[in-house]
Amino acid sequence: MTSTDDLHEFTRVDRSEAITAPCVLLDGRDPVLSFRFSWDDTARDLMYLATGTGSISGVRQPRGIDFAYKTLVGTDGAISIAPCKTNGGEYFTLTLQVPRIKLTDQTHRGDIERFMRAYFPATLRTLGCR
Repeated sequence: MTSTDDLHEFTRVDRSEAITAPCVLLDGRDPVLSFRFSWDDTARDLMYLATGTGSISGVRQPRGIDFAYKTLVGTDGAISIAPCKTNGGEYFTLTLQVPRIKLTDQTHRGDIERFMRAYFPATLRTLGCR
């Protein structure tokens, strides 16, 4: 991004309801970061989500990382899951997608990993996981 003048958020996430929903950070009309907040009764298979044919949780070239939470980091996004007892279920899954990263760009995996190492634990605290 070259400017933050027109940065805004579109979200359907409601912590009190704990319903699966998207959250998108936009620069004007263009998505910069896309999140999917999901609550489930069982732990999801992250590799299945990352490599599935759908676009909701797809992450290119996912690899597991050494982290306190089960996490896959790819070249254009990441997925993390943790136990999180809420009204919506027993597990919380966060998907991050960075739509501006080109298919051939392999240079952002480290940036995405650093982001998830900071953002995912902070999100769990914000959600009041118990």
